[in-house]
Amino acid sequence: MKYKFVLVALFAYSLGFSQVANPTEVTETMSKGTQTGISIFIPHVSDDDIEDAVKDITKQYKGKLRKIKRSNETFIDDALISEISTNTIDIHQVVEKIDNGYKYTAFFNLGGRFLDKAYSPEKFAYAMDLVKKIGNKASENHMDELLKDENKALEKLEDNKKDLAKENEKAAKDIEKAKDLIAKNENTIQDNIKMLESKTGDIEKQRQKVIDLQSQKALFNN
Repeated sequence: MKYKFVLVALFAYSLGFSQVANPTEVTETMSKGTQTGISIFIPHVSDDDIEDAVKDITKQYKGKLRKIKRSNETFIDDALISEISTNTIDIHQVVEKIDNGYKYTAFFNLGGRFLDKAYSPEKFAYAMDLVKKIGNKASENHMDELLKDENKALEKLEDNKKDLAKENEKAAKDIEKAKDLIAKNENTIQDNIKMLESKTGDIEKQRQKVIDLQSQKALFNN
């Protein structure tokens, strides 16, 4: 767990991550004409992060996600959000790539009109909070992906460190074995030096015996 907290701090610092900005009310053109919606810019995320965030945050409302052909617009069909309407509503969504992130815009279709602040400040505030939750969840999803990748990299480095430690341990054992062998061979050399000195004396004595016998044998040839 400590690695996760450390990595969160590092990414927040090095990549400039911060909390998602507050959503704003907008009037933009979508599949149902020019309507009031709620936009939020989500930096440092992918479209998959946003898609997963939408599914996670809106699954409680039981709507079905549908794609509008030949557009970058989708809508959640027949979502039941009691805080906004007693009837089911459609939530139209447009996701646009902008610079280092995505602009997510939601339009809440109440059936006869689109939700705006003038219609109901309380319901609109709930919708704003819903869009903010989607933005935050998308950022969290992306951070989870980064943490997963960085933790894998961290685990690989730790494994490499363990492998190096094992190699050092083996090398140290080999050195100790070599030291023992060197010490053993040094003792053997010293013992052999003593034996060489002794053998040298024995050889001289034996050579003298041979010389003496040769001299005695020579007497028989005179």
